[in-house]
Amino acid sequence: MVVVCGRQDILGLVSIISVALFPEPLALELSTCATHGLALIRSRRPQLLVCIEPLVVEGDTLALISQAKRLPAAPKTVLICNLPDSQFSREIAEACCDGILGINSADAGTVVQVLRVVLNGGRYRDPALTTEPRTPHGDRGSQQDHKLTARERQVLQLIVQGHSNREIGENLHLEISTVKTHVGQLLDKLGARDRTQAAVQAIALRLVPWPSASHGGVR
Repeated sequence: MVVVCGRQDILGLVSIISVALFPEPLALELSTCATHGLALIRSRRPQLLVCIEPLVVEGDTLALISQAKRLPAAPKTVLICNLPDSQFSREIAEACCDGILGINSADAGTVVQVLRVVLNGGRYRDPALTTEPRTPHGDRGSQQDHKLTARERQVLQLIVQGHSNREIGENLHLEISTVKTHVGQLLDKLGARDRTQAAVQAIALRLVPWPSASHGGVR
């Protein structure tokens, strides 16, 4: 089991409960950043990944889960996050996670229930996720278009599918310099610091569909 978390109180709670749940000695790996957490997942191939959002040290929790889910031996995943204030949309969390729990609901009994459900092959959804976030005008905030051009949407779709700049250029018959310009403009319009965050934002805002397994993942 790998636990990626920046909060010591929740980290300790999950760790203690997990040890009690597993009938045999548990190989428990702890991390406080996404990069190290992904390295642990690739090397240890855990049965279960638990992420507590937000990460204080470094990284994007949802991007970490998305990448972990696309590994050959993908672990079961549980996300404990701030609801309803989390930046992650309900649709994206559900696409990635086997279990989702609001941090205010993360008492010992509920965490035990979530882990048992997920480990037995089920899915758990915190009731707080049933509320659809909306803008003050009653429309889904994710429907805003961020004034993307048709070409930028094509580039964004390929970024989400995990293509490099070179591959995007080959797909759209563009020079690499033109692709870099489009990527820079997308990062600016989405307020993203890098391609991974841009991809997560794009899916969360429903600017592009969630990529199918055949397309690969977010890089």
